[in-house]
Amino acid sequence: MKERLFIPLLLLMLAVVSCEKWTDPKAVDDPRINERKYCNDPEAVNYNWNFPGQPDNTTCIYPSDLFKGNYTFTDSVYSTDQIFDSVRTLITYPLQIIPVSKSAIRIIGFCGATDSLRLSAQRSTYRADIDSTIQVTDTTFDYGQYFCRSLDTVSGSITKDRYDSTRLIIDFKVVSDTGVNYHRGTAIKL
Repeated sequence: MKERLFIPLLLLMLAVVSCEKWTDPKAVDDPRINERKYCNDPEAVNYNWNFPGQPDNTTCIYPSDLFKGNYTFTDSVYSTDQIFDSVRTLITYPLQIIPVSKSAIRIIGFCGATDSLRLSAQRSTYRADIDSTIQVTDTTFDYGQYFCRSLDTVSGSITKDRYDSTRLIIDFKVVSDTGVNYHRGTAIKL
């Protein structure tokens, strides 16, 4: 009889003890979390770096910020995809890259001081591509944008070197009434 009474009492005691409400222990206040700031904008290159911490969007670095600055560009011109054009090689000139939004930039210097190329920078690839597609006829398109004159179009990209923050790799294709040229080279930040 004692055994029959013991088992239900044991189950009742376990039920009472297991039904106690859990209380969380008091959180430990870590001063490092209050001091560490992180970017909380998903469009930024450094989104959530240093998390956890305090959100502070003044620490954000946007794709256009990666490219901004003044550069010296050494241009190598190729008449086809791989043949070096010895007549117009190794031209060096200044470029200025200006951010106009979080992901849009302008490059001044290819076509003089008053004309600029429009590019869109991507967040994760450290690359900016030339914008736009020009419609020639109802069914014909030139990919890229006008380059220095309306008979020339340019397409291509610039890439930020991930290991050397002062270098950009430029790779443009220029299609004109006189043929196709490839402009490839390195721009060094001043």
